[in-house]
Amino acid sequence: MRVTVHLPDSLGHAARTMAENQRVSVSRLTALALEHYLTEIRRKRLGNAVLRLAGQGLVSDDAFDEIERGRADDRS
Repeated sequence: MRVTVHLPDSLGHAARTMAENQRVSVSRLTALALEHYLTEIRRKRLGNAVLRLAGQGLVSDDAFDEIERGRADDRS
């Protein structure tokens, strides 16, 4: 999928430099960075959901279901 983004010059230069150092295209570097960011957001959301369930005193059986949903999200 083609997506166009506009970056501040300093971030664009840093991305180009990093891509050259990693021997990947800026497009590939951007895709990897976005994938990492989205995975971290999902993991934080999962962690917060588990903590809310754990805060109920006993860990609910739903906690295990929530963990499995998060794992499935990370695999897709």
